[in-house]
Amino acid sequence: MSVREDQAARSAAKGSAQQGRRSSVTGGLHLNAINQLVVDEIRATGAVDLDMRTNRRATLPGYYRASKSWDLVVLQAGNPILAVEYKSMSGSEGKNLNNRADEILGMAEDARQAELNRLLPPRMRRAYVFVMGDNTDSTKAVQSGVRLGRVDPVFYMATYLERMAIMCKRMRDTGLFHMAWAVAVKESPFSWSEPDPEVGWLRFAADLHGAFKHGSPQPNPETS
Repeated sequence: MSVREDQAARSAAKGSAQQGRRSSVTGGLHLNAINQLVVDEIRATGAVDLDMRTNRRATLPGYYRASKSWDLVVLQAGNPILAVEYKSMSGSEGKNLNNRADEILGMAEDARQAELNRLLPPRMRRAYVFVMGDNTDSTKAVQSGVRLGRVDPVFYMATYLERMAIMCKRMRDTGLFHMAWAVAVKESPFSWSEPDPEVGWLRFAADLHGAFKHGSPQPNPETS
């Protein structure tokens, strides 16, 4: 774990502590250091002629809806090559994780369909970063909640942190996102961890470098 990663995670934890648990779910300013970490890594790929857009300047077309504002959109020579979404969550894990899943799955599919229908360029990558509070609620094993049918064994008595990592990994493996980072942050005393190295920072950074090999976007696996 590098110093930059540690500083970014500290910023996320600090934002949660200062704003309160409810505000940390909806607020995003404390994710600025996470964004800077990602931006620095993008620049480290060697890509040139980049334009980093955030907030309303990072609005792209959708397929099921007219537009979507991403947290970060990276352009190269004026063309979108990467869209990144950041989410944080601390508290009410049982309800909020499902809400996050509904939200992000719909958003990713909307972007994928926009690409397939030539509203977005075929080489644009999608990335997702999920920061979850590491607390007694998120680290205890929970029942699946399934009442009809058979639950996927991977979710049996999994903690919410583990469920977060499973979701991120499966979104990447199925192509909804091309890279994903799942990180858990404890506020006091400060610590941070990654529930699954398959969706850890090292894999995320490696996927970034693979996406922009030789300084330009490479074909997406599903479109190459």
